[in-house]
Amino acid sequence: MDWNQHNRGNGERRGASRVSAPGSSLVWSLAASLAAVVFTLLGPLAILLAPAPADAYGFQVHRLVNRAATTHLPARFAGFAQWVDDLERLSTAADERKGSVQGERIKHYIDIDDYPEFFAGTLPHTFDGMVAKYGRARVDGNGTVPWAIEDNYEALVAQFAANDWSGAVATAADIGHYVADTHNPMHLTLNFNGQLTGQNGIHSRHESQMTGQHLGELVPDPSPQSVTRIANPREAVFDWIDDLYPGVRMILDADTNARDEARGSTSSQTYFDALWREVGPETTVWIRDASVNLARVWYSAWLEAGSPALPGDPPGSGPPPTALSTRMLANIPNPFNPTTTLRFELAHAGAADLRIVDAVGREVQAFELGPREAGLNEYVWDGTGVSGERAVSGVYFVIVTDATGANATGRVVLLK
Repeated sequence: MDWNQHNRGNGERRGASRVSAPGSSLVWSLAASLAAVVFTLLGPLAILLAPAPADAYGFQVHRLVNRAATTHLPARFAGFAQWVDDLERLSTAADERKGSVQGERIKHYIDIDDYPEFFAGTLPHTFDGMVAKYGRARVDGNGTVPWAIEDNYEALVAQFAANDWSGAVATAADIGHYVADTHNPMHLTLNFNGQLTGQNGIHSRHESQMTGQHLGELVPDPSPQSVTRIANPREAVFDWIDDLYPGVRMILDADTNARDEARGSTSSQTYFDALWREVGPETTVWIRDASVNLARVWYSAWLEAGSPALPGDPPGSGPPPTALSTRMLANIPNPFNPTTTLRFELAHAGAADLRIVDAVGREVQAFELGPREAGLNEYVWDGTGVSGERAVSGVYFVIVTDATGANATGRVVLLK
């Protein structure tokens, strides 16, 4: 590519009423309907037959986004920038493995406008909720970038918590690639290449050819931006999609206007100069926002991991003293097979217990832990149920309850 599963709760899309489908002509509607029929009738084969989206932002832009993100890191996390060269170098790894790693290609986009509920504001946000509503073939065929970011975020939390810095850098670089993809509007639409509106090739003309002529002007503002914690990465991605989706219409309109100015040409310098005037300023903002939001994702994962001291930090670095709370922390490893270490914090010393339930709330396992100290605690789960049987692959929720009855829930994934 060139600009170039799933948390508890079933969050609904916010602010969807702000957007409408670009190219909402009969051609567009019929094409979207036909795509749904194809996915329903052909199942997984549809993924192989469907046209793949054109590549995203050029490699240079992906490198730019990852490098720029390190300039926005808060002071207490600034040590992560020591790997800026690696984060830049690995920013294109996700693209480079698309041809060899099964399932990678669909992680780079989401044809969000193939779902009518997107415009109605009722689209499920969890992967399981989407699959339950539309079927796995359609969800995979339309792309899975929101959940690719979510899954990699959880892996990054676990790597930070385990002080696995090389793994964390590789995962952080991949997240950077996916975040940049979500900030490319043409990665959010069924009309990804203008093929539904007679504008074939706009994907590459905008994201690669136009940006390639203006790399110096696309460099994000070097002044550090205020970076705050993201409460829910998955919901943050859908918020970005809300904000970026109107850009589809902007790019298509810009292409039309540029072609008119260039008397029908889509390859002349007159065309690209006009395209830049039409949508260059917006593209610059999208790339800037990608770098800031990427910094927020990295910083949030580090905070969720307990703010571990980074290599080279002064002695005594790490999380500042804070009031304890009863909460689940990232388990290690996650996903896991066959065992994982469940990590949790207790606000109060005393008897505690853990319950593990499946995705529909059925109890799979329960542990009475006995007296426990306040603070960080751990317990190893071997992936078995109450009768000793092996739990099946899937998402499970771990509920910790402290001596006062306060409880908190975390998510683990068992893979076989």
